[in-house]
Amino acid sequence: MPMVPAPSDSAVMADVLAAPVAGLLGWLVPGLGHLYLGERTRGIVCLVTITATFWTGVAIGSVQTTVDPRDRTLWFLAQICTGGNTLVAYAWHAIVTPNPSPDRERASQAQAALVVPHWLSVDVGVHYTGVAGLLNLLVILDALSRADGGPRGGAGGSRDRPKGAP
Repeated sequence: MPMVPAPSDSAVMADVLAAPVAGLLGWLVPGLGHLYLGERTRGIVCLVTITATFWTGVAIGSVQTTVDPRDRTLWFLAQICTGGNTLVAYAWHAIVTPNPSPDRERASQAQAALVVPHWLSVDVGVHYTGVAGLLNLLVILDALSRADGGPRGGAGGSRDRPKGAP
């Protein structure tokens, strides 16, 4: 009987860390978890789709009103699932949103009135960014499943096929 070589410690460690690393990378940049797992096409499609959806929402609703954890806490929890996109948008929000001081409160209110878009576009922007975050959550779960040896390439596992199916 031929002897099968035992896996090395580094190979076992790589298998153990594949899922957490893929999940973290998928959260940080949408689709990066799939790229890490070697699924290039799926990773690029997820990256482009989710990133474009998120930044389209920011463009529609403005960065000052779309990504705001104080005023839109539940939506922010959905948005944060896009990871790096939300962190960049929130940093941008903190930079461009004026901090009201007692001396400049009237001026900042007048300036805010000029740059805040119509309420409907703000809501549409928030919904775009929230849906992008929830979509990325599904993509992260898919990457975790694939890293743990779930169905690859869309073929589906044997439990997905009826008995007698090829």
